[in-house]
Amino acid sequence: MTGGGSAGHVVPALAVAAEFRRRGHDDLVFFGRSGSIEERLATEAGLRFVALPAAGLRRYRSWRNLALPFVVLWGILTAIVAVRRERISVLLCKGAYVSVPVAIGAWVNRVPFAIHESDESLGLANRILSRFATKVLTTSETTQLRSRRLKPIRTGLPVRDDLQTADGERFRARHDLTTGGRVLMVFCGSSGSVRINAAVRARLDALLKEFQVVHVCGPGNVDASLHGTPGYFQFEYLNEDMADALWLADVVVGRSGATTLAELDALGKPAVLIPLPRSVSRGDQIVNAELYATSHACVVLPDDEHLAEGLVDACVSLIPAVGAAGRGVAAGRDVHRAARSVAQEVAAMAKSRHRRKQPGRQPGR
Repeated sequence: MTGGGSAGHVVPALAVAAEFRRRGHDDLVFFGRSGSIEERLATEAGLRFVALPAAGLRRYRSWRNLALPFVVLWGILTAIVAVRRERISVLLCKGAYVSVPVAIGAWVNRVPFAIHESDESLGLANRILSRFATKVLTTSETTQLRSRRLKPIRTGLPVRDDLQTADGERFRARHDLTTGGRVLMVFCGSSGSVRINAAVRARLDALLKEFQVVHVCGPGNVDASLHGTPGYFQFEYLNEDMADALWLADVVVGRSGATTLAELDALGKPAVLIPLPRSVSRGDQIVNAELYATSHACVVLPDDEHLAEGLVDACVSLIPAVGAAGRGVAAGRDVHRAARSVAQEVAAMAKSRHRRKQPGRQPGR
């Protein structure tokens, strides 16, 4: 499998890997960039990791875009060799630019591959790969595919595998949160957000009157001057603690990436959603947030210079919804359903390829 750039691409892929392991398939390989979040998370999950060069198009003027064609070409050549060396039977692409050279490497080696799209619309990498993918898997039934050759297969979006076994009180005890107090969790992607971090800290006193604040602020974004502030808990990133923290939270402040929304939905959490603006994205998170707000307890705030002004009121307004939405997992929701569906579609491709290679089978029969 491949995918990267953010936890939103990697976590669903790892959920599918966990499903394959439950089926007894342990020969799994994750392709990604060296020193990346996908390398860290895949390695921590116990997967064999193969590093490849990759680069993505920046949606702003950058000299690095000039080097893009050369990096992509080198990544494709490296992927062709790596796919052959690893004897890959089938490939799952979870999105982001690292998927492109790996998928092309698979295609050159006649290895079937599927792409999975989390959002309502295909991202750039998946738009490119949909032209020659074996299958296109989607989260939403409304995702459009410009292809006469393939029809999208709706599988849903795999969520982190440990949601079902998470324990919020374990997180409370481990990090010394006060028993019984409401908890606000702020998590804005694996890299954090400078503007959201600043807004939370600007209104921290007001937030602490209503909540204990668990703030996952991103690597290098911890504010040392706030260490020891009663009720305020800073983390650069949460890995094995993430599911526990989500269970404990009464209200969540976060982005509106599809993976985040799937986890909030699975746990029935009220949320303040702050989608990435169109200036740094294709606008998919804005669409995600608007659709999510039609059926869930949430408030959508724009990521702009006025963010801090509305943050406290938005969080407090969701207090009446705490517990009212119910906990999806606690109510018996099957959080592994989407991972099983994706694994089934991918495994079927591998079996098909194996049958074509059986001795004595005539081509085209």
